[in-house]
Amino acid sequence: MNLMTLKTASEEYEMNQPQLLTKTNPPIWLKTLVIILIGLGIFFRFANLGQKIYCCDESWTSVAISGHTLAELKQESSHYQGTIPITAFNKYQHLNPDRGVADTVNYLITSDPQHPPLYYVMVRLWAQVFGDSPTGVRSLSAIISLFIFPSVYWLCLELFDSTVVGWVAMALMAVSPLQFYFAQEARQYSLWMVEILGSSAALLRAIRQENQVNWAVYTLTLALGLYTHLFTALVMIAHGIYVVIQQQFRFTKTLLNYLLVTIATFLIFLPWLIVIITHIHTAIKLTTGWSLKWIDNPFELIAIFLIRVTRTFFDLNLTSSVVTFNSIALEGPVFYFVPTLILSLILISYLVYFFVKISSNKTVIFIFLMGGFPGILLMAFDIFSGGVRSIQIRYQLPLYLSIEILVAYVLAFYIFQEKTWGQKIGQSMIVGLLIAGLISDVKFFKAENWWPQSSGKFITETSQAINQSEKPLLMINESPIDLGGILTLSNYLPKVHLLSISNDYFLPITQDYSQIFFMNNSNSLFHQLAQDETYDLKVIILLNLPPGGLWEFEKIERA
Repeated sequence: MNLMTLKTASEEYEMNQPQLLTKTNPPIWLKTLVIILIGLGIFFRFANLGQKIYCCDESWTSVAISGHTLAELKQESSHYQGTIPITAFNKYQHLNPDRGVADTVNYLITSDPQHPPLYYVMVRLWAQVFGDSPTGVRSLSAIISLFIFPSVYWLCLELFDSTVVGWVAMALMAVSPLQFYFAQEARQYSLWMVEILGSSAALLRAIRQENQVNWAVYTLTLALGLYTHLFTALVMIAHGIYVVIQQQFRFTKTLLNYLLVTIATFLIFLPWLIVIITHIHTAIKLTTGWSLKWIDNPFELIAIFLIRVTRTFFDLNLTSSVVTFNSIALEGPVFYFVPTLILSLILISYLVYFFVKISSNKTVIFIFLMGGFPGILLMAFDIFSGGVRSIQIRYQLPLYLSIEILVAYVLAFYIFQEKTWGQKIGQSMIVGLLIAGLISDVKFFKAENWWPQSSGKFITETSQAINQSEKPLLMINESPIDLGGILTLSNYLPKVHLLSISNDYFLPITQDYSQIFFMNNSNSLFHQLAQDETYDLKVIILLNLPPGGLWEFEKIERA
């Protein structure tokens, strides 16, 4: 048998491998393993729900369900004629019996229009039953995160017609530290991931079995996605590109149905689209931080982007807890970020090679588009226009979900190869990934804050420093960033008093306070005290987002 014959036989075997996956039933050992892992995943999702710092973003979730608005919050900080007890802000972190779901929607319209209302209405209703404590509010995300398992299984069935791939994908989702983080965050991202997977599976089913029910289900999943996160529009565009390619660039009945569904979806979303247009200046003002050019070197931006891909499978929380990530050095020690960067390059390169050269599965282009289109678009926008949107993990969830599904297919491909070496490779890979995930899960279980909570460590250190003071006074202003920090600190500093200041106006400081703290060093009072010889200035925390940090002025006792 010559070399050409061997090559042809090998290629024929590899071409038949997808059919083998389709015909293979998941063995008992795989089902048993996945059920155990899902059990562990459920435990880690619900364990210590209230342990981690209730970060600033989550505090704004509590403001939303309280029914108060940002204008009321600013008025609260400005109408006092003297110091403000921090407990005055408690009402913005708890349900108000006099305010309901309509007031939650009103908060989003007037104060946070870039966030559609579906999740916030759900969590408002949830909190009425299960309480508005961090544990109670986060428990909704934990419950929603469980739907990731049937959603990814359904999508794998539609993509590959393989139950084996579905079981392997559920195993990866069960131990993914990325999934655990969003399952314990009082934000909308667990819901969004379920909707991304569900809408993608619904589209493939509607194409495969064209009828009104399937297209209606797809329309519903898209509408729910848009009412959860605006970036669902990017997923919709990726779906549209796939339909055009799948229909071979011809105007067919399937393409017509997709266009009709898209129009219907936007008509359903029209009420909130009008809200966004009407309050576009508020939305832009609240999101301009991610459009600033924090990273000058595009290669450094790409490197951070690649490093974070591996955090889907393995994460030891070694990233520096800072407000804005503007350097690859903040991704962790060199011994950590260099290997993860190399592994990410190898992973992405091999996935592309595998599905181009080895696998004959044509539907895989769908999953590349679902994750690749939004991810690459955000990266290109950051490179050419500035910004760090592409390295915000919550914006890259379509990409991370796609990578997990692609890896699941590769693992299933090798595990069930008849060749001994292929089986060993597949088994070693899945064991390695599962062990890496479980190690990350234990780390997550013990942690008080996780690195995407950029304000978590700052809140912890600030509360510790102020709690150690005898007579502390914390200076605040009316910016949303400062107010978000105060709302979070109100959970950890029950006795501190606040004094509201602005650049050109501030109230006199009484002698009752011997330590004065600032979280911002850009106002005139800070500079005035810095020149006052009766105060000793200490830099406690210096953030990489000027002018943020924590500074203490301590009154010098005269002999």
